[in-house]
Amino acid sequence: MFAKYTTAAIVCIALVGCDAFTTRTPEPPDSGTLQFDQPTSELIVVSNLQNALRQKNTEAYLLCLADTSQGYTTIQQYRFEPSAEAGARFGDKFGTWSRTDERQAFVAMISRLGPDQSPVLTIADARFDVRLPDSAVYVATYVLELPIALPSVPTRVAGTLRWTIVPNRLGLWAISRWRDAPSAASDSIPDTWSTLKALLVN
Repeated sequence: MFAKYTTAAIVCIALVGCDAFTTRTPEPPDSGTLQFDQPTSELIVVSNLQNALRQKNTEAYLLCLADTSQGYTTIQQYRFEPSAEAGARFGDKFGTWSRTDERQAFVAMISRLGPDQSPVLTIADARFDVRLPDSAVYVATYVLELPIALPSVPTRVAGTLRWTIVPNRLGLWAISRWRDAPSAASDSIPDTWSTLKALLVN
């Protein structure tokens, strides 16, 4: 019995000597941690895109847009349809708009923000007009605010977005078609997201 207690005491002393029970300072959270959920449903795509904007993460943003390299078909390849006003004004840019242009516009936008600044996207009147096993159509009004100071670039844009969201062959969803249009807020905020994108791309 004495030997048993002696052994237990030695083990406890050894553990204490190794700081096994010492309170450790918690590690700070990783500020670079990406909040991107596996897009196994259309609703997750909406959340992922909002998070990508908030976190200013280009790769996460692009993962929300369908591409053949991600297992989507050519028909599902991402397309952007600008608002009518922006389309008429920047027809040369939107005529060949692609995910590469999306990347350039996104990078140009976040590069003009300070380390503690992020785009603020406010979504309202959100709904799914269509929700099928092979596609969904998400519609919402939006206001996007950017704390940047460039005379040629609007700091607030507003409109109505219409996202057609589809699954690839692995069952992961992404936006294949993005249609932009003015909304009721256009009376006070005349520029749409389309205008912002065009102005940010060289």
